[in-house]
Amino acid sequence: MKESDTALSFYSSVFIQLIFVLLLIIIWSYIYKLENIGCACSEHSNKEFIKNFTIIALVYFFITAFIPMKTIAKNMGNVIVQLLAFGSFVFFLTFVVYIYYSFDYVRYLMNEKCKCSEDLRRDIIAIGTMISLFLFLILLFTIIIIPILISTITNLFVKIQDFENEVEQVIKDPVKSFKSSPGRLFKSTKDIGSFVKKTASKLTKSKKRS
Repeated sequence: MKESDTALSFYSSVFIQLIFVLLLIIIWSYIYKLENIGCACSEHSNKEFIKNFTIIALVYFFITAFIPMKTIAKNMGNVIVQLLAFGSFVFFLTFVVYIYYSFDYVRYLMNEKCKCSEDLRRDIIAIGTMISLFLFLILLFTIIIIPILISTITNLFVKIQDFENEVEQVIKDPVKSFKSSPGRLFKSTKDIGSFVKKTASKLTKSKKRS
């Protein structure tokens, strides 16, 4: 990767994190204000989770902004990096849920016409979380769902062709086909193991670059 591309990727990542940090601070200050004025109609089952996870998310973004994965890998080893990669994956899944809960919460306040919750920050949270959910949905489709569908369809056509060839082979020589079955089973098991190792390696390398 070119140095200019690396720098662009770094600054883009920092910019996006800063936007999320700003949104988190607005959410935290808004909920603090509601509790401080004793806004009774602002009570909701998701409010406590939103308040607590806001602090966790702020700590996470501040730590990851100042401590690169390369430094962690150099000082603590790849095993720690892999554990952190898994932790980051869990965090971002929870973060998506958090964004949805925040959006649902302010929408609830609007629908209930909660007067003491009226604030410019409420509108900012509603817009910010809605945009975030839309972006997460796009990422889900472009990075996960669409590639999986394309790969599945491609593999399906290949497997159909292989199946037709295997059926033809069984009809022509059933004994030979039976003898080769354990070998095919072993190869499939080996391919699964290889896929798991490659996936873990890619995740580790990706975290190192960031």
